[in-house]
Amino acid sequence: MEDAEKELIEGMANCYNTCHGDFKNTVRMVARARGLSESEVLSMLDKIKATYENSKEYAAIKSRLPADFPL
Repeated sequence: MEDAEKELIEGMANCYNTCHGDFKNTVRMVARARGLSESEVLSMLDKIKATYENSKEYAAIKSRLPADFPL
């Protein structure tokens, strides 16, 4: 996983674990913190999932998020 991709998904996990917001609000907070639009974050998350969903690194980070988050 590239550094920027890892930082984004870790940012999602960190944000959720701090604020316990739902998926939409977590995406919104991460987008604002990174100076991105929500659609940019969603697009990046979709790419990360498609590319890494079978990797241990992705699974470890995803385990820090609720199961209902579409990641």
